[in-house]
Amino acid sequence: MIALPSTRLLHWTTFATVAAFGVIVFPRAWLPLVAFDLVLAAAVLIDWLLTPRAKTLDARRLTPERISVLHPVEITIVVRNQAPMPLRVRVRDTAPVAFARDAEELAGEVSALGEVRWQYRVTPATRGCFQWGPIHLRYRSLLGFWEGQKQFAAPAESRVYPSMVLLERYHLLARSNRLDVLGVRKVRVRGSAWEFESLRDYTSGDDVRLIDWKATARRRKLIVRNQEAERNQTIILLVDSGRLMNAESAGVAKLDHAVNAALMLAHVALTRGDRVGLCTFSHRVHTWVEPRAQRVQVRLLSDALYDLRGDFSETDHGRCLRLVAGRFPKRALLIVLTDFVDADTAADMIAHLRLAARRHVVLFAALKDSVLEQVAREHSATVTDGFRKAAAVDLLRERREVLERLHRLGIHILDADPSAVTPALINGYLEIAFRGLL
Repeated sequence: MIALPSTRLLHWTTFATVAAFGVIVFPRAWLPLVAFDLVLAAAVLIDWLLTPRAKTLDARRLTPERISVLHPVEITIVVRNQAPMPLRVRVRDTAPVAFARDAEELAGEVSALGEVRWQYRVTPATRGCFQWGPIHLRYRSLLGFWEGQKQFAAPAESRVYPSMVLLERYHLLARSNRLDVLGVRKVRVRGSAWEFESLRDYTSGDDVRLIDWKATARRRKLIVRNQEAERNQTIILLVDSGRLMNAESAGVAKLDHAVNAALMLAHVALTRGDRVGLCTFSHRVHTWVEPRAQRVQVRLLSDALYDLRGDFSETDHGRCLRLVAGRFPKRALLIVLTDFVDADTAADMIAHLRLAARRHVVLFAALKDSVLEQVAREHSATVTDGFRKAAAVDLLRERREVLERLHRLGIHILDADPSAVTPALINGYLEIAFRGLL
């Protein structure tokens, strides 16, 4: 334990020191002053001797196992007092730097032979695995002249996962048949592989060939059949974590938008009964998750994506696609979440995507660069601004040419703002599934 003088002791010591100078003016006041100093010293010593030692106190932290990014969670600090007298305690916890907190210090009285629980909230600013530091505790002596200080080693690990708020909202809107609020369209395309899904009331514009006449006769109103594409298809998510995916849009990295979109799409596909796999890559392959159809797959994918970081290396799409070809040779829907700069750097990517498209259905989702588009639209006030705008326009032109070339190769193209990629990706997946392209 480390004992520190309290503010009260400093005030009384300062008063005694100032009073000592008063003896110069009032020499006869030395005796009362000495008596005061002796009483103060005795009180400070008695306070030191009677105050319980720090070993009578114990502190621990309770943290949830799974935390969602940007979602506030409560952290509980438990302080136990084994002394036969109440103690006034202050606590400071060492939270990860990436966690915003609503309280720097917790304080209160811990009863004799009792314990107290204090809560404060933290809000993680990013995904990943974070370590907690020690708990710092101070308690006041009985007369308040001293403060005991003790540090409790409280190592803990918190895993911060992508936000599930959008997923919860998806469930609520799906129950009320209002997914259009999220930008998810209803796709109903006639194809060769259809399954009966459900019955619903006829609405204006429905195909009369889908009317279920038996159900209509029973309910005495027009009833139509909802049909959906055949299930048990395989979807493999390819998430790029290379240099370009670290660019931010509205303060959020493209990679974070890609991770959120991948998890949302995985949940939608698993709910439909499809198998979902994952491959994360940059200059090398980081993670491979075998395609499965079980609901537990969402947790496996979350565990694989929660601490995925951009590594500022150049992306090697070929290495990822070669691994997929070796691990899963059967036909599948490959959904590539990535980005590129120009035609020269995209040449190798195009060559490998062409090979992949011969066996698989490929949905290429490119995340736009908002800064590049802003520079291309803004007015040029100086010569330097003019050069910047010309370079941005040229890069956007090359981007369109690359996407058109991929489209001619039979690859499905999605060019979306990072913040709006999730509904667009779900719509692209549903359209491919309902058209029976797999």
